[in-house]
Amino acid sequence: MTKFIITRHGQTEWNVEMRMQGQSNSPLTPLGRQQAVALGKRLSDTEIHAVYSSSLERTLDTTEIVCKGRNLRITPLDSLREIALGSWSGQLLADVEKAYPEKVESFWKHPESYEPMPGGETYMELRKRASNALKEMACNHRNETILVVAHGIVLKALYNYFRNQPISDIGGNNPHPKSCCYCEVEWKDGVWYINKWNDTTHYELIPDQYK
Repeated sequence: MTKFIITRHGQTEWNVEMRMQGQSNSPLTPLGRQQAVALGKRLSDTEIHAVYSSSLERTLDTTEIVCKGRNLRITPLDSLREIALGSWSGQLLADVEKAYPEKVESFWKHPESYEPMPGGETYMELRKRASNALKEMACNHRNETILVVAHGIVLKALYNYFRNQPISDIGGNNPHPKSCCYCEVEWKDGVWYINKWNDTTHYELIPDQYK
C-alpha cells in the first residue's frame, strides 16, 4: 500500500486577477502563503517519506512552505505541471472568453471535445502524464506516505483517473480543488481508493487578517 497526500498550490496573484495560468508562473499571494502554512501545520504530525512537486514556481514555493522545518527532499517533476494552455497563458479569462467563446465553453464544460490552442494540450494528455507519474511513485514507495503538490486541473484529472471516469466528467461534474486542499488517496494492489478529497478544514488555522 502507498498513501498519497495530494494538494494544489496556494492562491496566486493571477488567481485573484482571474488570469489563465497554465504553465506560466505567478507569485503566491500573502493568503496563498498562509494557506500553505496552515496545511503544513495540519501535516506536522504526519510522517512523510517523499515529496514531489510540479516544477513550476508557484507549486515549488508552496511545497517549501508546507515542508518548512522538516528534513524532506523536494523532487520537482514536469509531469505534474498544470495543463498547457498555449497562447492563453497569462491572459485575462474575460478576454479569452470574448475571443474564443466556444473553445472556452468546451475547455470548462466539455473536456472530451476540447481542442487546445497551438502549444497547448488535451485533458487526456494531461491525465496520462500525471497518472503515470503517480503510478511510478506508488511502485517506488510501497508502504510509504508521499506528498504531491500540483495544480487545480491536474487534481481534477487525477480524481477522474482514480475513479475511472470518462474524460467528460473532468468538467463541471467534479469539484474544482481549492488552494492547498487536503486530499488523501491510497494505492493498494493496483487499485486507487480516495479517502478524502478537497478538504479545507485547516483553513481555520489561517490568521483572520489574511482571510
